[in-house]
Amino acid sequence: MQKKITKKKIIILAVLAVSILVIFSLVKSCGNKGKKKLDFEKITKGEVRKTISVSGSLEVLDSYKILSKIPGVVSRVYADFNSNVSKGQLLAELNSIDFDQQLLKISAQQDSVKLELQVAKEELEAKKNMYKDNLISKKGMQESEFRLKSVQLKMKAIQVDYQHALNQRNNTRIHSPISGIVISRRVEENLPVVINLPLFEIAPNLKRMRLIINIDESDIGNIKKDQKVQFTVSAFPEKTFYGKINQVRINPVPKAGLITYESVVVCDNDELLLKPGMTVTATVIINQKEKVLRVPNQAFIANPDDSVDYGSGKKFIWIRSNALVGKTPLKRVEVKVGLVGDTYTEILKNVKEDDEVLIKVTKTDKSGK
Repeated sequence: MQKKITKKKIIILAVLAVSILVIFSLVKSCGNKGKKKLDFEKITKGEVRKTISVSGSLEVLDSYKILSKIPGVVSRVYADFNSNVSKGQLLAELNSIDFDQQLLKISAQQDSVKLELQVAKEELEAKKNMYKDNLISKKGMQESEFRLKSVQLKMKAIQVDYQHALNQRNNTRIHSPISGIVISRRVEENLPVVINLPLFEIAPNLKRMRLIINIDESDIGNIKKDQKVQFTVSAFPEKTFYGKINQVRINPVPKAGLITYESVVVCDNDELLLKPGMTVTATVIINQKEKVLRVPNQAFIANPDDSVDYGSGKKFIWIRSNALVGKTPLKRVEVKVGLVGDTYTEILKNVKEDDEVLIKVTKTDKSGK
């Protein structure tokens, strides 16, 4: 009987001990209730910028493509990639034997027709004299006139053929239409070419380039001519290049299931660092204001009081206030905003420069963690 009483007491003591531990833990937990760490930043005057990030590639501005005007076989090439050439300089030659022979043949035909023309003229002159002396009829003289006109027409046709053959022969010599640099060459000696095959591409210079950027359809409404663009290339990741939108194209370009629109940016390349075909990461500055009152965008989401509802559509920020003693030194202020930028928002009224605005609320425990 004594053993049973002892076990019962032990069980009761154990339950009491567990209860005390639970209560102690709850009290300790309540005592360690976390605080809120508040981070502030001063309201300043400065730049507010709204941008759009895009990608694109570089092209040569105002390049000239030289196409083959005749079929043939390349006999000589005089210019290579990166060659500096002057206007009229000979770049390449095609085999001209067939065209030379055709030109000789037509030239011989032309000489023959010249003789016919001379004979027809002399015959007509003689017939005119005979007609004056009543030795032939008017019809006989008219027959000579018709013969002369026929030979003259034949001469015109021969001259057209001769000029065509001469042009064909001249087209076997490829000359540069401008002074510049050869950025593309697609001809090799002893290889055939066909009509309209690109032979060379020449740029006046590479100090100005054209950047083609792809604008998402959701952003195209914000893109306008003359907007500034800054961009980087992987070859020079630490350097920023600048340009300006020259054209906004309305032709839709499907890419990866999305619709994009191309815009043309003209950019400077005075240092000749940019090369045709480089891939670009660009930022289009769609709006920008200087020296305006601004707050960080985080100020509109920092909320020290979870009971405050921001669903009214109005804009509020929390300003540090020294007037409050013994409470959280904050005052909620309704503000009117202007340009909403990537990092900062323009404030139009109800705050002043150097006011401290709440930008972050962090919950901590008693130790500050």
